[in-house]
Amino acid sequence: MAYKNRLLLTMAAAVLAAGVTATAFAAPGNFSVQADELEYDLGSGEAVAKGNVVLMQDGGRATADYAKFNSKSKSGVLTGNVIADRDDAHIVCNEFIVHNENDLSAVGGAMITKGGKSLSSDRVDYYKAREFAETIGGWARLTDSDGSVLNAAKIDYNMAQGVANAYGGVDIRSDARSLTASADSAVYKTDNSGFVELIGNAKATQNGNSVAGDKLRLTNTNVAIADGNVDIIYIPEKQPALPGKEKQGADDKALA
Repeated sequence: MAYKNRLLLTMAAAVLAAGVTATAFAAPGNFSVQADELEYDLGSGEAVAKGNVVLMQDGGRATADYAKFNSKSKSGVLTGNVIADRDDAHIVCNEFIVHNENDLSAVGGAMITKGGKSLSSDRVDYYKAREFAETIGGWARLTDSDGSVLNAAKIDYNMAQGVANAYGGVDIRSDARSLTASADSAVYKTDNSGFVELIGNAKATQNGNSVAGDKLRLTNTNVAIADGNVDIIYIPEKQPALPGKEKQGADDKALA
């Protein structure tokens, strides 16, 4: 009987091929599920996987401690130490909610990494049809592969357009460029020819030089464009002495 039940569960896993994992990775194809325990209701489509859960499909892989999903509604929840990968996308969270074929949420220490950018928050909602992600919670962080960090209360990120909007207490730090910046809100164009536009109480400091204004745009070529109540502090770089100047200075002191 135990063998028969195990066979039934294996068949049930095959039935799930059009179910929740297809929605989690947003593409049809080969499907498999592994777990220490697996239960499936043919009537309702409800399935429960417990212990060392591994869901795989078309090169995509998700692992969790526990999973509950429905093959008919194409929805489900993975819980505990969730890690999901597909192509160049990597998701880490405590709870992974698949609402339908296109919409999902990563909850609890959530981080979604794609194209060298990582978006983190208490919760990140992702809408596949629009390639759009937004954070929910009191904090949000967008990091780049060069170590640059943008912190804010909320961030939404249009991955298709490569544009991120940050709201509330924006703080930017880039050790690679010796740059710090702050503003009430910001628009970040993430491609190589992009820019950061700081809006409201905008200020940026680089190598001891600072510029502030109502609005400030920083480009990847280290050009700053300020607008409204502009305040600039510039510290010239110390220039090396010209040849002969040091000797002349010494002679002048001797004559004195």
